[in-house]
Amino acid sequence: MNGSADTVNVELLYDYPRLEEKLIMERLKRYDMRVMMTNVNNRPLQLGEKASDISLIRTISMYKAIYAAAVRESGGTYTVNNSETILLCGDKILTLSRIKKVGLNIPRSVVAMGKESAEAAQKSFKKPFVDKPPIGSWGRLVTLISDPIVWRSILEHREMLSSQQLRVHILQDYIEGEGRDIRAIVVGENVLGAIYRVSTAGEWRSNIALGSKPAYKKMDPELKEAIIKAAEVVNGAFVSVDLLEGDGTYYVNEVNGVPEFKGFMEATGIDVADEVAKFVRSEVRK
Repeated sequence: MNGSADTVNVELLYDYPRLEEKLIMERLKRYDMRVMMTNVNNRPLQLGEKASDISLIRTISMYKAIYAAAVRESGGTYTVNNSETILLCGDKILTLSRIKKVGLNIPRSVVAMGKESAEAAQKSFKKPFVDKPPIGSWGRLVTLISDPIVWRSILEHREMLSSQQLRVHILQDYIEGEGRDIRAIVVGENVLGAIYRVSTAGEWRSNIALGSKPAYKKMDPELKEAIIKAAEVVNGAFVSVDLLEGDGTYYVNEVNGVPEFKGFMEATGIDVADEVAKFVRSEVRK
């Protein structure tokens, strides 16, 4: 990749600016990079246009992220992450399929394309088990099924949704993780660290958006290896990897192509935005 540190032009594409986007912008400028903020909600993107040396894709919407990356790639711009990575990470079936193929542990998972197949699939699971759609974030539509009444309600509700993808079910064994899961951040080839996301009382899901609290997690070789492989399988340049821990085993649960990292920074003290800026600078120098 051509360019020099003194003339690096970086575009940050977003839809709703969060703390993470503001931090990334500040760190890029600290390294004397020229930053262009592009709100995809009010600025059209031209196919074939090369707007910058690197485009950082930071939209909340998965589909906006995929399309923004694809448009910039059409003009030869290097994107972080690229459209294929964001697509793989945004669909849990695609992610889990790739992860399982390379031999990493995942919770036992069954895909059901509709109500009848979901009903057949649930008979092979002990209660409680987890039901989720292939797309979505922040724990939305992820349900812990503990009794037949809840299960029937979920089936009826999901069948009424307009999106075909949201009518697809992923049924999984429930991994009892003491009310917590693990999130790790990967930038380039470096695992920055890991945290526990500890759920609050009355909430079994561990998403920070649902009120979970971040806590430092010490890295061990087995955990690090699983994180690296999971990031590699989606060709991620800047991703977060979510894992479950049960019976002494790590299970990869999700990989996120547009990762949030506020809670990670709080628990570890690691400046993720600075690591991203340094990664961008090193990529441009190649």
